[in-house]
Amino acid sequence: PDVVVDASGPFQAYGTSPYRVVEAALAHGAHYFDLADAAEFVTGIAAYDAEARQRGLTVLSGVSSFPVLTAAVVRHLAAGLAAVDTITAGIAPSPYAGVGRNVIRAVASYGGKPVALTRNGRAAVANGLTETMRYTVAPPGQLPLANRLFSLVDVPDLRVIPPAWPGLASIWAGAAPVPEILHRLLIGLAWLVRIRLLPALTPAAGLFHRVTNLLRWGEHRGGMFVEVTGHAAGGAPVSRSWHMLAEGDDGPLIPSMAAAALITKLLDGAPLPPGARPAINELELADYRAIFSGRQICDGVRNHDQDEAPQSPIYQRVLGEAWQHLPPEIRAMHTVGGRLLAHGAADVERGPGPLVALLGWLFSFPKPGRNIPLEVEFTCDGHRETWTRRFGTQTFRSLQQPGRGRSRHLMEESFGPITVALALVATPGRLSLVVRRWTFFGLPLPLVLAPTGDTYESVDNGRFHFNVEIRAPLIGLLARYRGYLVPQSDCGADQQRDRAQ
Repeated sequence: PDVVVDASGPFQAYGTSPYRVVEAALAHGAHYFDLADAAEFVTGIAAYDAEARQRGLTVLSGVSSFPVLTAAVVRHLAAGLAAVDTITAGIAPSPYAGVGRNVIRAVASYGGKPVALTRNGRAAVANGLTETMRYTVAPPGQLPLANRLFSLVDVPDLRVIPPAWPGLASIWAGAAPVPEILHRLLIGLAWLVRIRLLPALTPAAGLFHRVTNLLRWGEHRGGMFVEVTGHAAGGAPVSRSWHMLAEGDDGPLIPSMAAAALITKLLDGAPLPPGARPAINELELADYRAIFSGRQICDGVRNHDQDEAPQSPIYQRVLGEAWQHLPPEIRAMHTVGGRLLAHGAADVERGPGPLVALLGWLFSFPKPGRNIPLEVEFTCDGHRETWTRRFGTQTFRSLQQPGRGRSRHLMEESFGPITVALALVATPGRLSLVVRRWTFFGLPLPLVLAPTGDTYESVDNGRFHFNVEIRAPLIGLLARYRGYLVPQSDCGADQQRDRAQ
């Protein structure tokens, strides 16, 4: 063979002769790649560096999402920084990814056991799976994943990335499998190992594998994130994050993309430097994006220190880099310095029945009618906006602000005690608002019972248009209003255009 790729594992359980496949590949004059996720195995590959160089062969370990893609993203995010202080990464697989038995065995091998990492600028030890954090994977302008619970995993990144960034204070990597109830059960068992009530989780790996692939529900999509903090040359703090989403069956292909890209380079006659090493410098983010472009995979970067500045419009803070791709008419309607007044007209519909009428009265939904004069007043205090809508003589008010906690990267809109967290999805010429969470007096409610509807903003003939649809499960249409708005400063020009038409 020209190239041998070990995609089996679990590399944590290769026994007393863990590198026998490496040795066989070298003996046959073949390049060697592997998809190892075992930190000790990946760092130990350097023992074969001299022999690989002598034979003119390339031996790369860890040729997978962790650490190849992580390292490439860190380099991309760190461009222009004087120093990198912290690195946090996580992978959130689809519940339908079909996790293999050896992956489960690898996770079980370190559940509750010591995991070496860098913390507070020094070598430290944590316990696998027992440290957790929550995060929302949300590429700018895309429908984000639901907020996920990530737990610490023992991946090569924790050992091979810090030497590349002298002065790095901390690095952490996690995984967020779903359903969350099964993930929490696994975390609980890892805690039993940590406090020594269980010797290890490895004997139960087969059971974990069967349960994980039997009990599956939720969205058929997965993702990954990498977040970097550091400081610029002048000392100013910088925080950036990279987000990636993969729809359907494309997510499980990502771990093998690095090996595929390297083999393609060899086939194209691009030699790889000989030697044996962890594969953290072999590919760049651009190499991955070339592969992503042919699949249902999207990614993007958020510059938190810039996008979340208080002086930025609140919609810009949520949309990040996608804000610049919106039509100027939509951006203008969401650029509220202190106060913005807009005029227009709307057609309003209501669903049938007394229950719909009662809900419409409770939430002050506008009454049905056509070409109703509409005035919307936007006021902003730098943190949130108050939207006061006046349909004729009827007033309808709500508050909007960037989401926090589990609603991070979403827009929260409050109607009295009810708060709805909306994803801002930007497509060519349109901004859609999709319900992702909702609460009542701060208490989360089931998403399946949340109000839905086709709600979006668009531009027609140079004028801002809106379509707001509110539907309730089991009830149907509550209200729909659609029409146009023009900022007050542009009303005169707009009226002249209407008369001309």
